Amino acid sequence: MPEQLKVGTATANRGELHKGIIKGIELNTTTSIDIPVLVMNGAKEGPTLLMVSTQHGIEIQGIEVILKIMREKVNPKDLRGAIIGIPVENPLAFMHHQYLSWIDNLDLGGGGSASPLTADKPTGTATERLAYQLWQEAWSKADMVLNIHCNTRPDSLFFTEINIGNPKTKDRLVKMAEAFGVTNVVESILIADDAPDTLANLAVKNGVPDILIELIDGRWISDPSTTAGVKGILNIMKTFDMIDGDIEPQEGFPIIPGTCTFHGIVHANRGGLIRFLKTPGDYMQKGEIFAEIFNLYGDVLERVACPVDGYIWSYPCGDILGTPGSLQAVQTGANIAYVFTTDK
Repeated sequence: MPEQLKVGTATANRGELHKGIIKGIELNTTTSIDIPVLVMNGAKEGPTLLMVSTQHGIEIQGIEVILKIMREKVNPKDLRGAIIGIPVENPLAFMHHQYLSWIDNLDLGGGGSASPLTADKPTGTATERLAYQLWQEAWSKADMVLNIHCNTRPDSLFFTEINIGNPKTKDRLVKMAEAFGVTNVVESILIADDAPDTLANLAVKNGVPDILIELIDGRWISDPSTTAGVKGILNIMKTFDMIDGDIEPQEGFPIIPGTCTFHGIVHANRGGLIRFLKTPGDYMQKGEIFAEIFNLYGDVLERVACPVDGYIWSYPCGDILGTPGSLQAVQTGANIAYVFTTDK
């Protein structure tokens, strides 16, 4: 850990907290769209933790989580290591209340495309340049990354998602997920050296564990998301000896035990309005009906069945990428549910 930590225009000496920006892009009005950043350099040696939120512009709960940790919960004089906090990673999406960047309709995290956005293009599109700057100024300086996202609906499960397919990061990711303390969805995918250089893939290639944290009710700063996010991240910091204190268990919402494995997305075969018959976290057997799609006359057009013995963590239907709103309505092929299984 350096005596002086610099991220963008923010420079913090040992025992200090400073704020600044990571230089972004210019609009056609020459208005600069930059990325706000907080840098806390602890008084003692330890790892550098990067917290990022709002990679998708409508997922804002993590903003408050980061601010509470860095402005209220952690004193740099007591911190072992350093914290980099980026409340809004994608200001292009955030400023228009959209999931993706309004200017080029791209996903900063690289998701949702057969040709994912990468962080290795300093002369690329607007969002590609943001990704490049984020890697150069922040992600590349971290020993651990906490990537905070949110499902839209308030009835979704809190969960973490980790990829244990890479030996360099597996053990630390498992430790991070156990400390955070909510439902943990595990995948095992080896990120090859020639995989696209998205922010997440670059972290893996450089041996940096990157955990995905999914809070709920993403468009509102509210509990239980704020409390769960702060508690979980402080637990991770305690586990890695960055701060003192005992681990505090999560409580007040469902947590599915065991090793949970993502099964897939259930898609609609008919278009119309949709009603849900099960709550995320309810155990279901294969073939059990959990939703109905109906038309404007009230006729049921499709009864949607669970494809496996397992659980739903969220109903994402109605989220149309690049738009500010959502409806409880689906078209043919729309996402209805995220399904996972567990070994317990």
